Amino acid sequence: MKAGLKSFLKKGDQEDLHLFRIQVKRLRAFLILLESATDDSKLSRNFKPVRKVFKSAGEIRTAFMNQELGKALKISHNEFMDGQHQLQLKTTKKFRSKKVRFFKDLKEAHRVLRKKIKPVGNLHISLYYQKQLHQIATFLEEPKFDEQLHECRKLVKILMYNFKPAYAALGSSLNEEYLDRVQSAIGDWHDRILTLDLLSGTKFMINDAAFQRKVSKLKKDIIALTKDFYNQATTAVDLPLEQIS
Repeated sequence: MKAGLKSFLKKGDQEDLHLFRIQVKRLRAFLILLESATDDSKLSRNFKPVRKVFKSAGEIRTAFMNQELGKALKISHNEFMDGQHQLQLKTTKKFRSKKVRFFKDLKEAHRVLRKKIKPVGNLHISLYYQKQLHQIATFLEEPKFDEQLHECRKLVKILMYNFKPAYAALGSSLNEEYLDRVQSAIGDWHDRILTLDLLSGTKFMINDAAFQRKVSKLKKDIIALTKDFYNQATTAVDLPLEQIS
């Protein structure tokens, strides 16, 4: 995580910033898994300074991605593209000005979290995954195409981020390829909703009919893809009640 941040501050490469943000998401997912084994939420509280850096980096990343969106939509009007470019420069300058504080906060968070992390048993991890998969499956039985679906995608990604450290408990009981297709499909739908919000009320028109047809197709694809979600996501055999006890 820190390597990605250092490289971005040195070179300004957006891929390094993306790497930093991905690693923050992985670490946060790991802490969520650890917290599920206790009633203690101190891990998340101690991670807050890292999430503040993540949020600041997100402002830069959003401005950059909006420019990429403009290119994809062939928006040639300078007002939109220049506005997002200036926003990227402004947020990057502000971000760089705080780099000493950022690294100090990251170092402190690292020091504290290393002391607080405790082992979690394989049985707990297995049951945690089953519970989360059932929760996601229940929502996807009749998915609502609103912010709840985006939150559902986040739950799927948390399971995927943790698959490597949780592998000893799960083995081959998680269909990673299927879960990746689910989160990707939901992500495509959400991206288009964000596009509509971004350009709403601006001079940049979207072909509403074509846009809505694409959104409708994405919704149908998600419904078809997530049918019988739990069985598609896992081949795990339910543990006998006496073993759980």
